[in-house]
Amino acid sequence: MQIMGNSTKPALCFLLFSASLAAWTVPAMRLDPDLSGVEPMMVDGRQGWQVKQVIAFGEFRSGPVKRGWTRGYNYPFIVRFSAAKEKLSYETADAAGGRIEAFCMGRLSEQDFHKFHEYFEINLRTRDVFSCTLAGAGSASYDFYVEDLNQNRTSGEVSGSVRGAGIHAEIRPVWRLESGKKSWDVRPLGFEFVIDGVVAGAVETVNDGRVWLTADLPEAHRLVLSSVASALLLRSDLADHNDDL
Repeated sequence: MQIMGNSTKPALCFLLFSASLAAWTVPAMRLDPDLSGVEPMMVDGRQGWQVKQVIAFGEFRSGPVKRGWTRGYNYPFIVRFSAAKEKLSYETADAAGGRIEAFCMGRLSEQDFHKFHEYFEINLRTRDVFSCTLAGAGSASYDFYVEDLNQNRTSGEVSGSVRGAGIHAEIRPVWRLESGKKSWDVRPLGFEFVIDGVVAGAVETVNDGRVWLTADLPEAHRLVLSSVASALLLRSDLADHNDDL
């Protein structure tokens, strides 16, 4: 029997390492059948904390992102929570020239939760809410929230909604991988936007990120959901890169 020489060992190790890399795949979320045939929009500019960060996907561009609000706003929903510890704002634009501004907050104080409950039917036991007001053209405005986004799944159920100016969408977390297996991460792989029982869009918040929006959505609603997708992509970075405001 021939004994393997020292010169062949590095080559064998390299082959084994290459094989293990080939077998490992980047986690991807499972797509709902309602979105079959919808091309994903790859997200650019998300990775890492950046000054004046801009993220883009498809025809949509969100930014520059500001952490903290530098002036007052008169939107009835968001103005009540101006003392929130986490804040970000940005503008989302589409290829047709549509624009919508987002003002987002998290880390609410205990008294804020009672005020928040006046707007959304959240679980009063939750201590984890992320929410934004979106201000569109004219007087059009939209509110959305997600609760228990950063909690262990045994602590609370991730859920949320978007509503305003003709749209009411449920925000539903995605826990299953593309293979169908369940992810055991403490955070969802992404979120679906469900309108009248149909998944009209989705955002994958792992890796660089991907966004799906169905072509039959009204242009204004595509802009709203793209802004919500941007907020969810940015929010997952806030936990690691938050200023003390």
